[in-house]
Amino acid sequence: MVSLRQLVALAACLTFCFAQRSSDSNTISSTNSNSTSNTPAAPINGYVNYKVFTKGAPVAMIEKNLMSLTNLTAFMGKIAPSCVDAYYRYACSFAYPKCNDAGNGPIMGCTQDCLDAQFQCKNIFLMTGKGELPNCNASSPLTGQPFTNSSTCNHIPPRIPDPNVLYDLSSVPPGANMKTCPFPFLRDPLAVPGSTATTSPIYCRSGCCIPCPAQDYFYPIGWAKHGFLAADILRFISSIFSFFMMISYFVLPDKRRHPSLLILNLSVTIFLFSMIGYFSIGDPKKLQCASAVAPSTQDNNPVCAVQGALLIFSALATCCWSAALIVNLHLHTVWNSNFFTNRYWMLNILCWGYPASVMAAALGLHQVKFEFANLCLVSVDKIFALFFYPMAAVVCPAFVVHIATFFHIAKMAVRESKQTEATRAAEENNGQRRHKHMLTAVQIQWRALLLAVVSSGTVVFYWIFYFTQIHRMVSLEKDMSITNHWLECMVSPGGDQNSCVDIIADHLPPFGLMIFAESIVSMLGIWLFVIFGKRSMWREWNDLIYDLRLSWRTKGKNEKSSEQFFAL
Repeated sequence: MVSLRQLVALAACLTFCFAQRSSDSNTISSTNSNSTSNTPAAPINGYVNYKVFTKGAPVAMIEKNLMSLTNLTAFMGKIAPSCVDAYYRYACSFAYPKCNDAGNGPIMGCTQDCLDAQFQCKNIFLMTGKGELPNCNASSPLTGQPFTNSSTCNHIPPRIPDPNVLYDLSSVPPGANMKTCPFPFLRDPLAVPGSTATTSPIYCRSGCCIPCPAQDYFYPIGWAKHGFLAADILRFISSIFSFFMMISYFVLPDKRRHPSLLILNLSVTIFLFSMIGYFSIGDPKKLQCASAVAPSTQDNNPVCAVQGALLIFSALATCCWSAALIVNLHLHTVWNSNFFTNRYWMLNILCWGYPASVMAAALGLHQVKFEFANLCLVSVDKIFALFFYPMAAVVCPAFVVHIATFFHIAKMAVRESKQTEATRAAEENNGQRRHKHMLTAVQIQWRALLLAVVSSGTVVFYWIFYFTQIHRMVSLEKDMSITNHWLECMVSPGGDQNSCVDIIADHLPPFGLMIFAESIVSMLGIWLFVIFGKRSMWREWNDLIYDLRLSWRTKGKNEKSSEQFFAL
């Protein structure tokens, strides 16, 4: 017979930390023998289907304490069935050791069953503040023996099809808040028990939020952070090169007149476009996040507002001045016209005013916000209407003009190849060699044409990337079941960032393509330097520096002579 103290100790080991609910019905009948084979009662029905070793303890007392497991089922049965099943198997094997074949001794439960209960219930107990993990080193008050690793231990098999099934967060009642947020999640500052108020219905659930920026957790650990840092470094390098080109066209002689003025203006826009990397390099969260869990918008983060406005303005201005380059080459090559020479007032109104009006519209509608990468831009649901369509209104006509110029050049080249020497001489005598002028114009302006094509092509590629991938971001924001499934993976036993990536991967832009698109648009300043950083520019800088040094020396000599004169 066991003592009352042993029964109390057993009850303490097995009592689950919920409100007790006892039942005196359907209990196993008690005997004074060491074992009994009576049919188990709820809640252990289905788990204990063997002869149990009781050492003469009143079975009703043991069973009464096990009845608290029904509270575990009621509270967590739908949310964490894997925890409920594992805890049942642990509790039943601990409370009811199996009677050995001889009928005179116990077969203790398996250590692995106890470890399974710890593993499956650790997160849900932490989040709810309910329950206490079992002590797998504890000895049974009935037998004085602990769990065993023996191959003959009393293993109770799972009663659910998948013992590692993920938690089901959809079963959490509205307004319920987690007591503790598991790593890496943070407390929702707006969450109130009994209320559905939240910082973000997309990235927050039951009082816990994905830390901002959420994109860092949707890809493998460190990928997003390092990938976008590389793009920011490219922007920084690009800004240095574009700044040098901008200063060169401001300072060097003969660079502030047509058509070099087109390159000067384009250099300014590319420098402004590359400057957006300054807002995030070193500390991207100051741009991405208004708080630890809230993404930035133009209303809650002025850094985001300024960077977003600059990005919209500079991107559209780059397209406008690139289009101006293409149109100028077309006019000069095809029509032998210098239309823009004395009409820069028109270009300034169009190429600076149009981007400014689009930027003002986006800010006026409060649509600038952070959503991915290290950028604040127009929100994904309005980005086509407020950014890409206005951009297409510039890029598409410029592309058509460029194709027309290309076909005209090709046509003239073919015609020239078919002409005989006599025909060429006759045409030259008659002054009909317009194609010669055309080829000369191309030879002179091919750098400008190449830069315009590269800048416009880069913007078009980025537009195509958005056009083909934006639906993924939209579905992620509108379909809460997607983030629910990812959150279930993250908070379930064994879940971590790397193992849960596949769940959400189909609803995000492919990482490689996204970084490639960000890198391409970050290199415009580098392309500007490569195309226009020619030898003649370096010679002009050398001449300018030489002239300045000579001027300073001459000035110094004059001052010295003047002083000597007055001294005399």
